[in-house]
Amino acid sequence: MKKDVIIEIADTHESDGELQKMSMTTVGSLQGTPEDYSLIYTDQDGELAGCVTTLHVENGRCVTMTRTGNYRSELVMELGRRHNCHYATPYGELMIGVCTQKVDSAMGENGGRLEFHYTLDFNAGLAARNELVITVKEANAGCQNS
Repeated sequence: MKKDVIIEIADTHESDGELQKMSMTTVGSLQGTPEDYSLIYTDQDGELAGCVTTLHVENGRCVTMTRTGNYRSELVMELGRRHNCHYATPYGELMIGVCTQKVDSAMGENGGRLEFHYTLDFNAGLAARNELVITVKEANAGCQNS
């Protein structure tokens, strides 16, 4: 399957005891099978504007987030495992630890839902807790040609 989709992202981020919530809606593509798929979109706002983000989900247990552009990164979020990952910004490059507590994927050919929770650490010290809930809908659902 390969479809144009509407992607809604709700991000909850906690760092230094401060909780931040962000949400965005964008267009992108969904390709693959319900068990092994990719969501691809281009960020439109803020520092990430112009970056292309790919979320690849394998077997509902592992999410690999790859970003190209000024903020190049590859974060691997595998349930119950810690990965050392690469994150590059215009200001320098970092190695960060990623430990995943939850991956819940229910995706079909017309869309679905992906939720994952993970922590980031630098030099073995907790830097942030993140929870993402991503809802995917077929872009042309409900539209008919006249």
